[in-house]
Formats: sequence, C-alpha cells, structure tokens
Amino acid sequence: MNKAFPRFPLVPIILFLCAWLGGVAPAFALPVQAVAVQSTPWSREARVLGTVESIGEVTLTSPVTGRVLGPFLQSGNVAAGAVVAHIAPPGLHAGILAAQARVAYARTQLERTQKLFQDGVMAQQNVDQAGLALAEARSALRALEAQSGDQVLTAPFAGTLHYLVPPGAVVNVGSPIARLAGRGEPWARAYVTPAQTQGLRVGTTVAIRAQGWQGQGLVRSVGQSARHLGLVSVYVTLPPDSPLLPGEWLQLLLPSAGGTAFRVPSLAVVMRGARSEVFVVRRGRAVAVAVEVVHTQGKDSWVTGALRAGDMVVISGNTRLDSGTPVEIRLSGSQP
Repeated sequence: MNKAFPRFPLVPIILFLCAWLGGVAPAFALPVQAVAVQSTPWSREARVLGTVESIGEVTLTSPVTGRVLGPFLQSGNVAAGAVVAHIAPPGLHAGILAAQARVAYARTQLERTQKLFQDGVMAQQNVDQAGLALAEARSALRALEAQSGDQVLTAPFAGTLHYLVPPGAVVNVGSPIARLAGRGEPWARAYVTPAQTQGLRVGTTVAIRAQGWQGQGLVRSVGQSARHLGLVSVYVTLPPDSPLLPGEWLQLLLPSAGGTAFRVPSLAVVMRGARSEVFVVRRGRAVAVAVEVVHTQGKDSWVTGALRAGDMVVISGNTRLDSGTPVEIRLSGSQP
C-alpha cells in the first residue's frame, strides 16, 4: 500500500538557506545602524590646579624630619636638577642594615630547608614558608631603600643657591633648608597624585590655562616624595612673556597615559553586569565581542578586544540584541 507523504514548501526553505549562506540577512532581521571600527591613538590628560609661587625665588624645605647631610654645593649658581642636600631620618640607615641582615638570614634558611627537603627530612610546606619569609624580608628592605631615595632635595630650576642651615643640622618636616633665586624665569608649582607622575619626565611639554591666557610650559622637576598630604610636587617653567603674577592660580594639563585602541561610539558599548561588549555584524548576524574600555572622550570610547579594523559595530538597537540575532544594516558609516 502506498503512503502519501506531506508536501513541504521546499522552495522557500532552499531560498532561505541560500540567502543565509550567502551572507544576506533574512527578511525578519532587525534593522540596526552600524559604523566601521578604526584603530586610533588615544591620550589622557590630568587637569590639576597650580600656582605661580614666585618669579625669581623659592625656598626648599625638608620633606621629613631628620639630619641634613652633605656634600653641600658651593653657594652660588647651580644647574637645574642639582642635588642640594640629603635628609637622613633618624634610624633609617640602621634600619636598612638590619633589613639587609634579615634578608641574608632568610635566604640561608631557605637554602637549608630546600636541602633538607631533597634529603626527605623537611616537607614542602616548610620550603614554602621559608620562601615566604624571604619574600617578606626583601619587601621590607625595598620599602626602606625607597624611603632613603625619597629624602633628596634638588634644584627645580637653575639659579643662585644660598643655604639656610649648616651641614649636620637636625630639622623638622617643612623646615627651610636653602633658598634658590632664579634668573628671572617664571615658574609654577602643582601637587599631583603619584599615579599622575607616571607619564611625566623633565622636559615634558605641559599645556597651561589661566584667566584670559593660555600657553605651554616645560616640566623642570618632579618631586621624589609624596609626603605632602600624599601628593607629589611638580615644577613647571612658564614662558618668559607670560602675564601671570605670583600667587595667581592656573590649570595644568599633564599627559598621564596613552596608547592605541579601537575607537567606537560610546553608544556601541553595552554593559551586561560587570561585562562590557559590542556587537559586530558578521554574515548578517550580530556577534557579541567582549571589550575593555580604556578611555572615553566626548561621545567616543576607545576599547580593546577581539576586533579588527573595518568591523561594523552596531550603535542602535544593540540593547535588544543577543549573539546570533539576524540584523540588517540600514545606515552605516565610519568614524570621523
């Protein structure tokens, strides 16, 4: 007996598969807007307030309590960046020697424990504990050595130096150590966080803005200590023709970070909990790509992730999308 098989609409199915395999979005695809991704450089600026401390003179003060050590420079003209004095906090040198001794002892203990472990006398746990003790001793030594390097006074600019205390004097935090008279060059000082000094070097160009005036200056000195309320002092030379006066406030734009990443409109970034992603149109479907936002400026964001230059990212309707959703680009473009 012959059975009657149902007739399926094979032609529409074949047409749909051909369209899908050919990269054409099916008829029920969601209309979206998309733009092309570009890999472009980005930079971040830190905006900080500063003051014109003096046009020709500055008093260098002690960053910590301690003894003023030489060798002292000859009174008179000194170059920018010259070491004016070292300040030794009480007990710091003895503390460094003790920390070095603890590192040596911890290293010896680790070597002994490792040998006993190889002989089967000690357990792996004992080796791990000895290694941890050595790491802690080295960390303590590095911290003390960093404190030793912080206690250095340098000339923020070239000028005439005059000491206010003799060698060997014991001073408190903020005590005047020396006076430096400049050669008529205007300068400014600002306090910044330690993180904001990472991109600063002597000679770095800094944009300056003040009321009714703007210009550029050069970084002349970056402080070596963050003991002023956790901030680091930065000295900037102003152009000789600047109209700024001592005590006047100004704004400094300090370069702090930069790099190269994919530039996309901020509308393209979708947050899913703690995860950020963009949707890329590939073969007529939206594909979610995890990204990390490294910088935002205006209406654009710079992201890193598994993207390629020229990828089309969705900038409208992306909150309704899931990875694999059929889409059709109705309006596209590229980043300006």
